[in-house]
Amino acid sequence: MRLSIIIPIYKRPKQAMRHIEECMKSTRLPDEIIVVNDGGEPIDITSIKRNVPIIYAVIEEDILWNYNGAVNLGCWLSTGDVLAIEDCDHITAKDTYEKGIKALEQNPDVDRISWGRQIVQKEDIDKPMEEWKSTGSLGTNQMVAFLRRDVYLKLKGQDERLCGRYGYMSYDFPWRRDKILKCKSLKQSYYWAVFGDQGEPGLKRGLSTENRKIYHENVNANKLHSQYGILNFHFTYVRLKEEE
Repeated sequence: MRLSIIIPIYKRPKQAMRHIEECMKSTRLPDEIIVVNDGGEPIDITSIKRNVPIIYAVIEEDILWNYNGAVNLGCWLSTGDVLAIEDCDHITAKDTYEKGIKALEQNPDVDRISWGRQIVQKEDIDKPMEEWKSTGSLGTNQMVAFLRRDVYLKLKGQDERLCGRYGYMSYDFPWRRDKILKCKSLKQSYYWAVFGDQGEPGLKRGLSTENRKIYHENVNANKLHSQYGILNFHFTYVRLKEEE
């Protein structure tokens, strides 16, 4: 199975760089890493010593929390049979990919794998991962997913109607996944969830009262989101080969 890692980043350059570096230290290396910068300052991908190919895409418009569009773009640029859809503040443990691929190979009826999360504070990520101390644990993140590519395509990807002012909270994605496909999940390994920056408060400041109301109404009624608000964007990308 080819494995593609998709990492949307939004105004977290330091965490994004560390995330990419840790992906390349995994016990099962990905076949490619797709980084989608959907806002904020650029990052210097060329400064990272690469042992796997990296695709670096930049969305030209600075659209607030354009997570959905960034993930869809990453999927479109990817070639993997398995997609690891991540967040720049969710850093994989060293054996997560290895265990995930093994679980999918051994369980052909399983389409998606979810992991719990160990919390690490932002100031600790400058240390080697072996020195990180967990300050708590969390359940799975709906949007951080390790799944087969054909499942993502059957779901028609993330709903881009949630881009921009509609934010990154794709309530309809897990609804479609669970109600339409009846996917199974296995809990394997974990991610490190980095705490200590704006995170959720930053998102809420960017959402209008009306759009928050739409979120709550639709998630409580198990509905898809409004047909309005689709935002198109422009992007550029480069493919960087692994270094010899």
